[in-house]
This record gives sequence, C-alpha cells and structure tokens, in this order.
Amino acid sequence: MQSRAARIGVLVAVIVAAVVVFVVLQSDNSSDSSDSDATKGVQVLSVDASGNPVGGEKTLTYNKGDQVQFRVNLAKPEEAVHVHGYEIEKPAEKSPVSFSFPAKLDGVFEIEVHRLDHTEGPIATLKVNP
Repeated sequence: MQSRAARIGVLVAVIVAAVVVFVVLQSDNSSDSSDSDATKGVQVLSVDASGNPVGGEKTLTYNKGDQVQFRVNLAKPEEAVHVHGYEIEKPAEKSPVSFSFPAKLDGVFEIEVHRLDHTEGPIATLKVNP
C-alpha cells in the first residue's frame, strides 16, 4: 500500500506533465501563424516590398458554401488587394488586409495586388470546388 505522500507526488507529476503537454501544443499552433491561423481558419499570404508573393503564389482551396478567410501581410503600402470573379477589392495602405466572404461561386479566381505604381500582379489563386 502506497503512502499518502507517494500518491500526492504521483498526482503532482501527472498534473505537471499535462501542463507541459498543453503548453507545447499551444506553442506549436502559434508558431504556424505565418502560414495560417489555425484557431480561426484564416490563411495568410505575404507580399514583399516589390509586390510579389513571398514563397511564390499559393492556392487557397475551399468548397462552395465555405467561408473564405485570408489575410494579406504587405511589406509596404500598396493601392489595393483584389479577388477576381468575386470582384472584392480592399484598400491596402495598411497591413494586414483581411478578407472573409462566403464561397458562393465555384471556379478558379486570381487574387492580385494593385501596386502604387499602377501595375498589378498575382499573389495567389482562389480555388472553390463545387
């Protein structure tokens, strides 16, 4: 038969282990925030000072009826970020530029940045499955 002190020691060790596992799992989720915000389902796109997508153009894939959610982090102010097909355009003087809208149209749509020099360039593709 175990002593009361031994049982308390084991209980404390189990609680400490559970707290450590929780903290480690939380830090893993937050370290991925540059690619996606797992707690909110928000995908993150980054644009460099030349107006080009960091890491190349990404494809954001959703199903029709889903809530499309993404954020564009800009290295410098730009004119706007535009989602073709849905014809959603938001000013991009301040970063980040956040989007949230229902995926009502299926198809493949370009997401582009309209630069201050009046040029534009693709930063991602939005793919909405039927």
